[in-house]
Amino acid sequence: MYEEMKLLVQKDLSSAETVALTTDGWSSRATESYMTITSVHNNVDWELVNYVLQTRALPESHTGEHVAEVLNEAVTEWNLQAIDGAPPLVTDNASNMLKAGKLFETKLHVTCFAHTLNLACQKFLKVKRVSHLLARIRQLVSYFHRSNMASAVLKTKTHLLSVPEHKLIIGVCTRWNSSYDMLQRFLEMQVAVFATIRSKELKVKDYKSFSDEDLTLAEEVTHLLKPLKDVTVGLCSEKIPTVSLTMPLKHQLMNRVLVLSDDDSPTIQEMKQSLIEDLKNRYLEQKPMLYICSALDPRFKMLPFLSEEIRFDVFNQVAAKAATIPTNSPAKKLKIKK
Repeated sequence: MYEEMKLLVQKDLSSAETVALTTDGWSSRATESYMTITSVHNNVDWELVNYVLQTRALPESHTGEHVAEVLNEAVTEWNLQAIDGAPPLVTDNASNMLKAGKLFETKLHVTCFAHTLNLACQKFLKVKRVSHLLARIRQLVSYFHRSNMASAVLKTKTHLLSVPEHKLIIGVCTRWNSSYDMLQRFLEMQVAVFATIRSKELKVKDYKSFSDEDLTLAEEVTHLLKPLKDVTVGLCSEKIPTVSLTMPLKHQLMNRVLVLSDDDSPTIQEMKQSLIEDLKNRYLEQKPMLYICSALDPRFKMLPFLSEEIRFDVFNQVAAKAATIPTNSPAKKLKIKK
């Protein structure tokens, strides 16, 4: 069955004009290391097609050299050699992946913008007051996850106080958006949570109450994180290309969401400044290619986030590339869906 499916996938890949690869390393629950490689291309109907090509154990060190070696083996196995070098590659920002991209000798290596945001947000969530607040909320939520009695009392309190009967979410330190989800759910259910903690049915020891300043900070942090969460969700689509979103979204974040305001508390200003410092130097080398991607996206084709001079230069690059496309090649018939 595997060989039959592999032949079908190889046939589909061979008909694609361009195939891009993504790769990432991960660990199983048994702490065994693996590396997965996926492919993505457009079919004749301009729909994105994704395949998981392989998952290989990585018992050796995860060096850039080893990752590049596995990538090259996959290119050979799946016959994905491009005329002008290795296929385009998308990875995270880990140093071994950045080195692997250079050794892989692809002309186009782009780091995942969602992962870039994740790294930047993890840094600003380490601002002292914020990290302390998150740790306290995480500890409280963990108590409800461990105690069946506390969960039962919480459910009763949510009903009595007309609070949405949801489950508290515990944040994972390596995923900033889970911290946002934890904060948002905590604020939504805070009345029932505090009523539960103070109830006679439970004997909660060493509980330090949350001050008004704590709750205000939680609301401010949630308000700041909301657009970043929306951006991350939008970037994780598997149905449409998202590379054209990178520069417009970076511009929106830098020039709207993260603009410092006199109304911001010192903590929020510190968080914004941390994210600005992290994002401003990202994608400098890939800017020309990313601008072209945005220009080819109908949503951003006028490039309103660029100066007139840069916009004019990008349009000239697009025109120059379009002029190299053979005009005598037969056009592929596109099925229009109603």
